[in-house]
Amino acid sequence: MGSLIIGITTDYSPGEPGRDPRFFLKTSYVHYFREGGARVVLLPFTPPLDAAEWDFLDGLVISGSGSDIEPHFYKEAKTFIPGDWMPDERVDFEFSLLARSEEKGIPVFGICGGFQAMNVFRGGSLVQDLPSMRNRGLGHQETLHTVELGSNFRDLAEKVGRHDPPKVTVNSFHHQGVNRLGSRLDIEAVSEDGLIEGFRDPAHPYFVGVQWHPERMPENDPFSLLLREAFLDACRTFRSSRP
Repeated sequence: MGSLIIGITTDYSPGEPGRDPRFFLKTSYVHYFREGGARVVLLPFTPPLDAAEWDFLDGLVISGSGSDIEPHFYKEAKTFIPGDWMPDERVDFEFSLLARSEEKGIPVFGICGGFQAMNVFRGGSLVQDLPSMRNRGLGHQETLHTVELGSNFRDLAEKVGRHDPPKVTVNSFHHQGVNRLGSRLDIEAVSEDGLIEGFRDPAHPYFVGVQWHPERMPENDPFSLLLREAFLDACRTFRSSRP
């Protein structure tokens, strides 16, 4: 049958004097999925933005980014100024991939900013800047903290000997977070300060997102390996279901 083929959305750096614009992806994403046995294809948001071009993929990963989704995508004004805003074209492209995932049942895994994009795609909203707009809470940038797991993630954690109710340690590299949860999503991870950090759609073959970066956890971190394997298992099932 051959290796699974996973598509990962890319980040973007605009052009400047002496340097062309470029699409790019941190190597940790590639290593994480290749070490799980998958081949990786990078998905740039070049026009025309036709998600059907990527129907040969067995799964989709919506990656994180240093920039943020413009608030008009969740019908709010900018309150965090000046901000570092993502190109609308990237958001439109990722939303088109998510729509294709819903139409075709393609497994999709969102990481950090990708998790936030999935929430906004489903009609949710974001806290535009946690440090300045949320009076309570942890520091969520360049740190580690624990999350308490929901029922599906708990089932994964129990495979490595965690006991109910399990908590796992995750990394944290974000200044935004989920405010209003999107539709048809079950919460699967919550941080110590009550921030939603994981969700899934139980009616979709695999629609899962996490706020942290499992690909940047230690290579032998059990829960990160289980998250990857659950996604790749769903990709195998999807591939075998194709006509």
